[in-house]
Amino acid sequence: MSPDTRRQAIFVAVFLIVVVMFVLTFRLGVVHGQSMAPTYQDGQVVLVRRRNLWSGPLHHDDVVLVRKDRDVLIKRIYLLPGEELTNPAIVRATFVNNVADYYEQQITDTPRGPITRLFVPEGFIVVLGDNRRVSDDSRQFGPVPIRNVLGVVVGSPPPPTPAERAAAGGEPSSRLGAR
Repeated sequence: MSPDTRRQAIFVAVFLIVVVMFVLTFRLGVVHGQSMAPTYQDGQVVLVRRRNLWSGPLHHDDVVLVRKDRDVLIKRIYLLPGEELTNPAIVRATFVNNVADYYEQQITDTPRGPITRLFVPEGFIVVLGDNRRVSDDSRQFGPVPIRNVLGVVVGSPPPPTPAERAAAGGEPSSRLGAR
């Protein structure tokens, strides 16, 4: 084998390894809906680092793709396992929507009487959309199992302009993303 042929073979092999590693490490998603506005807009593409055995821990404010039934949603992590729900609006919504059964409950005596404190169970996270008025999130369906987290958003180009959206037929072709 000539040196030029060997060099080309090594280049092709390295290129293929890099492509395979990228495909196994990252995925692309398309945001659907306004639940993450203004951070992410309808039709915007996001680059997601896949979760696997070597992924680091999840953190507050990470934007993640989560599997919920047959949908893939894009949401922000609000609470991690073992943390207490302290935001009154979320606690109220949790009781109103009858999902309090998904949380660990602890009764605490106070001078005003007993109160029920809610904690995120181990192995679960609470996710919320940035646009709380329209977001379908943990306030409606409770905490999400960590095993349902598909990946963490690591970047995205700017959202499409209205003219670009209209030129593309109004709807992005991929159905991976958020509501």
